Amino acid sequence: MPSNLQLYLLVAPVCITALGALMAFCWLAQRRSVFLLSTACGLTLTGLALGWQCLTPHGQLVRWAVYTGPIYLLGAWLCTWGVAQKFSVSSYPKISALVSIIVVAALYEYSIVQDNIAARVLWLNTGLGVIHFIPFPAIALKKVRRDGLEKLLYRSYGAFAIYTVLRPIMVLFLGFTELQDMLSSIYWLVTMLGSLLFSLVFSGLMLIVSMRDAMATLRDERNHDMLTGVLNRRGFWEFADPLARDRKAQPLSIVVADLDHFKRVNDNWGHEYGDGVLKAVAEVIQASVRGTDLVARFGGEEFVLLLTHADIETAQRVAQRIRAGAVEIIAPLPDGQRVTLSMGIVVSPFGSDLREAVMRADQQLYKAKELGRDQVVVHGLGDVAAAA
Repeated sequence: MPSNLQLYLLVAPVCITALGALMAFCWLAQRRSVFLLSTACGLTLTGLALGWQCLTPHGQLVRWAVYTGPIYLLGAWLCTWGVAQKFSVSSYPKISALVSIIVVAALYEYSIVQDNIAARVLWLNTGLGVIHFIPFPAIALKKVRRDGLEKLLYRSYGAFAIYTVLRPIMVLFLGFTELQDMLSSIYWLVTMLGSLLFSLVFSGLMLIVSMRDAMATLRDERNHDMLTGVLNRRGFWEFADPLARDRKAQPLSIVVADLDHFKRVNDNWGHEYGDGVLKAVAEVIQASVRGTDLVARFGGEEFVLLLTHADIETAQRVAQRIRAGAVEIIAPLPDGQRVTLSMGIVVSPFGSDLREAVMRADQQLYKAKELGRDQVVVHGLGDVAAAA
């Protein structure tokens, strides 16, 4: 029958196991976040190992050390793997496996061959600390932009890794005799509280970051055209309106582009072939603009571009580059004809209605169609930049 102390100590492992189950449940709701599953498994194994030790009578701890030790090590590596997946770095499984083998051999030596609880504690905590700490330098040195949540996540993980490494030093400071009644020792109490605190903070941050990432993914999917990968109409306006109010982005130019005779492509060779042409055109457009520019498919075969820091001459050069790229890069149609684009351009002055500018650019596009297609027409200029 478990003692009152054992039941009291079970609070931490039960909470840690429950947190692991909660993360696994959240993973079921968003399967893309694989790091949630590996972290959930890691927390669950850690909680089970802690619970096992809490329920084991003191005299039998030595008997089960070679079993609980590997569970701790596997749990630590799974948590490490989850963090590494989240930050897209290696978890260094070969190094972790080597450390685990060495630690398990030491646990066997100091439990089966000779009973030395202090040596077991030192070896196990050193191994756990090394496994937890392995990916931390790679995360810290990775040059990517992180928000406050992600910084807090990897810093809390690094703090726990350092804490795990320092636990053996605590044992040396307290003295080995303190471990003789391990379950009532200061060391075990600190281990329980530290593990519970880390699990609460770490799993909470993991879940918050995962939910934020899921929301960002949904918003990204909502704002992008599924076929071509460029922005859709909704996404265009979400990003374009702030740019129209930003003086640093001025001047802005709008380019509206439309594939010539695209209905003939669908009618003659099918919609699947037409989809391939649309994707090829989108790639040409994206390759011709800068990262600060917006490219959107407004529907059918019509694309709208918002060019930042682009006066009328710059916009003309971009449009001609796109028009020429469509002819030169995209493979000819089955009948030998080339894919061509007609385009209209307007400059949108600061403070003007951006939607009106798109309408005016669309009117220039229709003029290009009337003039024979494969043309670029600029609003306000008498000349037409025709195909070469």
